[in-house]
Amino acid sequence: MTKLTKAQKEEMELVWEHIKTGVASSQHWKSRMFVLYNDIHGTNYKGNTNCSSCIGSVYRYFTDKMHKPKKKKNVKK
Repeated sequence: MTKLTKAQKEEMELVWEHIKTGVASSQHWKSRMFVLYNDIHGTNYKGNTNCSSCIGSVYRYFTDKMHKPKKKKNVKK
């Protein structure tokens, strides 16, 4: 798995605000979701696809990344 750059993290947060309900607020945000995913993973999804499996896997990736718990530093038990 590749590490995300700061720019990619910022873009992901911006896109997430428009897709977090599971429905993109416009075609533009759906397309940006795919462009960012393609950039991160080197895939070739089309921004205008209606393939529910493709949309679901990309959305699931965004969901997992945005809900991933933050690591705590120097926490003693």
